[in-house]
Amino acid sequence: NLSPSYPSSLCYKLKCSYAAASCHSASIVEESFEYLDAPVERIAGADIPMPYAANLERLAVPQIEDIVRAAKRTCYRSVP
Repeated sequence: NLSPSYPSSLCYKLKCSYAAASCHSASIVEESFEYLDAPVERIAGADIPMPYAANLERLAVPQIEDIVRAAKRTCYRSVP
């Protein structure tokens, strides 16, 4: 079970973007719904084959800015 202070944003750097994140998100919602203050949000990579070039890889996987933006949305903070 999750405590009320457990973050409900999940971040995954996966090739199969939403598959594992959806399983974990469902578990959080099913087991700890009463503790959540906001909907669970999945932050995952683009649904594309993982590129080899570093500049393209940065576009394909979640970056720090994406995670911060989602955390602020979850905490009901304004997001630019």
